[in-house]
Amino acid sequence: MNITKWLLVIIILAGTIFGLQSYKTSLKEAANAQAAMMPEMAATVTAVKVTNISYQKHIQVSGEVQAFKFLMLNNELAGQITRLNAASGSVVKKGQELLVLDHRDEDARLMAAEATLMLHQQTLDRYIKLQKSREISEDKVDQARAALQIAQADINVITTAIDKKTLTAPFTAKVGIHTLEVGQYLDKNSQVLELVGVNDFTWIDFNLPQLYQELDLASTVEISQINQESMFEATVIAVDPQLSRLSRHLKYRAQLPSSTLALKPNTLVSVIVPIDSKSTVATVPDLAIKRDALGNYVFVLDADGEGSYRAKLVPVKLGERQGDHVMILAGVKAGQLIANKGSFKLFPGMKVYLAKEATNDVANDVTKEIAQALAADVSAQE
Repeated sequence: MNITKWLLVIIILAGTIFGLQSYKTSLKEAANAQAAMMPEMAATVTAVKVTNISYQKHIQVSGEVQAFKFLMLNNELAGQITRLNAASGSVVKKGQELLVLDHRDEDARLMAAEATLMLHQQTLDRYIKLQKSREISEDKVDQARAALQIAQADINVITTAIDKKTLTAPFTAKVGIHTLEVGQYLDKNSQVLELVGVNDFTWIDFNLPQLYQELDLASTVEISQINQESMFEATVIAVDPQLSRLSRHLKYRAQLPSSTLALKPNTLVSVIVPIDSKSTVATVPDLAIKRDALGNYVFVLDADGEGSYRAKLVPVKLGERQGDHVMILAGVKAGQLIANKGSFKLFPGMKVYLAKEATNDVANDVTKEIAQALAADVSAQE
């Protein structure tokens, strides 16, 4: 009796399970049939081709404009200013008289010394005639000759003092701002005038850490004023023979024509310096890169026929960013088509259609855009 009951229960359970399984299978078949009737999921995106650019790594450092020539004129002797021919900010020529101190005392002493010289010259001439007829000793002639030389030396001392009271321009220069006036008294060794040399070129000094390879003479660097976008090429003309003891930096001097960029001495500028050789790297828009915790990716679009594509997720190794583009060190190569705008909608294997604006046979335009970005943002961190 008990066996019969258990058999009945087992039969009922088996029938129930079979019925449920049949019902589930029918639902699945119906869903598959419905899905087969629906179109495949697809997305429309813009696309670009991976392009190669020529790239050279740079760093940006600060530089300082140096004067071609600079001199602070000092007066060796004290005196009162009698002539002043150097207005503040004016340009003076080499050899031009700038300032004269009162030298009337020296002029009077010079007249006396010249008279004494003349007297000693006449005395010497007379003694020489007498000595020829042996009417005077040789000692007298020697004494007269010595007296003449002493008189000449006195004149030289006085004329030197007069020259020291006349300051002239040692080179063509601009005069710094000053407060000198005619009649003003100057003590000896006073700082009188500041002269800044005028030339057809500008010098820029800058320093690089020792970890970078030394720049060669005639290397090209780029100069820009602070907060200015315009770049100007300058040529390295000198390299310091030793590193700075304190900073371990090596000092360089670059030169560019003043007609290209005229800057006043001590102006702070930015210097863009190449620190590596040129290389060719792939580049893609930053918008095309998918980033997550596992890495960086792009969707490569492989042709699927009938004008559609298949999205393929490819890991990439990123380099430096230049403007709106990022350099790709590994993962894709030039010519490959990748998703750009709208790539966030994609998943691997998804069907993709291209928007009309993005059939990317415009590699030249992309390269031009990168070049402009490089010119605008060509610095890299150490």
